Order: sequence, then structure tokens, then C-alpha cells
Amino acid sequence: METVCDLQTHGLKFVQDDRFFPFGTDGVELANFVSGTPRDRAIDFGCGTGIVPVLLAGKKGIPTVGVEIQTAVAELAERNARLNNLPVEILNMRVQELRNVYSAGSFTIVTCNPPYRRAGSGEKSMTEEVRIARHEVSLTLSDVLDAAAWLLPTGGKFYTVHITERLDEVISGAIKKRLTPKVLQILRPGGKKPHIFLLKCIKDGKQGLEVLPERDVLGSTGLDYPE
Repeated sequence: METVCDLQTHGLKFVQDDRFFPFGTDGVELANFVSGTPRDRAIDFGCGTGIVPVLLAGKKGIPTVGVEIQTAVAELAERNARLNNLPVEILNMRVQELRNVYSAGSFTIVTCNPPYRRAGSGEKSMTEEVRIARHEVSLTLSDVLDAAAWLLPTGGKFYTVHITERLDEVISGAIKKRLTPKVLQILRPGGKKPHIFLLKCIKDGKQGLEVLPERDVLGSTGLDYPE
């Protein structure tokens, strides 16, 4: 069943369908973490029903491409962009195939709220849509970093959100792809122990990582689903 929710910012509306993985606080936090202007060009990997592209374009005026592998989910993301009359394009394709569409350095900003869990960890009871959203069955961390490094020019910005248990993997993988970690924000969902983090990287940036104070966030992070 579909419902239309008020995002409570800039008059934005958003259609959700209970067949699909719902957006959570992590997606909203990721979009808010991004700094940019209408002169930027952003692309969001695994955009789901479009929350990050809608917020980037709707709040910050950043023209954004969303990439989503699941056809029905991509169609809903397109509807959400049209509902708000935003400069958002949705591509129904694999992130791994973006090299066939765009040349190197085509975007100034890359964002990704990726599947947090490795393939094979507690997938059996889930729907296919939730399994793809939560587990690395169609998109791995390595795929994300490869594509981000290709699409960003020197000085381009990569933003991601992930679980803290994989922080070392994300940082080391980013460095190998010349995505220098620059800003780290640890989040505590609902007052729990530090659980997720936001990371900003700069392509070929200078070394030096700023760690922001930990803070609490309220609401679902998409981690409330059973393993």
C-alpha cells in the first residue's frame, strides 16, 4: 500500500510503498551531511525510492542522478522526483555499469547509503527488495568505491553512511581509491551505543581527518529489521 508523507522541509512530499525498503534516518542524515550548490552535479548510488536525490535537489538545489537496480523501486523514485518537480534523473541500472554511460570525472558529488551487511548474513526470511537493500548481493563496498573514484574529478566529494563495525574497511578502501577521508561523524541512533557513521572524502585530497562530536539521532536507521 502506498502512502504520501510530508518531509517537513521545503514543501517536499514523498510517496512510500510498503512493498519496498523504507527510507530511514540514515538516508536523511546522509543528504543533510552533503555540502553543495546548484553548480554541483551529484549522483546517488542505490537510491531506493529516492530520498537522497529528493533532499539534495529539493533542499540544496543540487541537480542529482539516482541509480537504482530494482525496476519497480526506480519507478517510484522517478515518481517522487516528478511529484516535487525537481532536477532529478533516475537510472534503472547497476552502479557497476556507470562507466558505460558517463566519462571519468562527470560528477562533483557522489553519495551512497549502501547495503550494510555482507551477502549471506541473515537474508533468508527477507523479501527480495529488502535483501537487496540491506545486503551486498548486488552492490558491494568495493563496487561503490570503484565507481565513486571513477566518476569524481580531483577535488570531488564522496559522502557515505555505514555501520561502525565496518569503519576501518570503509576508510582503508577509500584511501586505496584516492578518496581521502576528511570528515567523520559518529551517530548514536535513539540513544544506543555508537552504531552508524557519516564520512566525507575528497578525491586526491590532502591528509587530515576532522572527527565531529558524537550525537544522537532519532527515528529508524533501516537497521531495525531482523537479521
